[in-house]
Amino acid sequence: MGPNEQGDEMGGVGGQGGGPRREQARAAAEKMIAQLQVMIDQAGKTAGPVLRDVAAKAAELAAVAAENAGPVAHKAATVTEHVGDRLASRSKDLAADLRKAAEAARVHNAETADDASKPDDAPKA
Repeated sequence: MGPNEQGDEMGGVGGQGGGPRREQARAAAEKMIAQLQVMIDQAGKTAGPVLRDVAAKAAELAAVAAENAGPVAHKAATVTEHVGDRLASRSKDLAADLRKAAEAARVHNAETADDASKPDDAPKA
């Protein structure tokens, strides 16, 4: 007889069939699986409301944070507006000063160039 032809510990031949030990093991496994399924179902039923409570609390905290952030953001916008206005004014003044300085430099260079291009009328000795 080969290994597949002999009876196994469970009472079957060749790993097939349903000896009494195999049936007992299968029944015990099915019972444990059924108990596990009941436990999973109960955990699901219990976890659902808990998860909803956690989600509701998170939503409440987000709402409070948004309410508190609103005035702070408004104040920051106001401060930014004032700082931006001052910066724009200073930038315009600086640009005007730079333009005046550039124009003065052009005038000075033009006068210097005119003086250098005039012939010297003095008699040479």
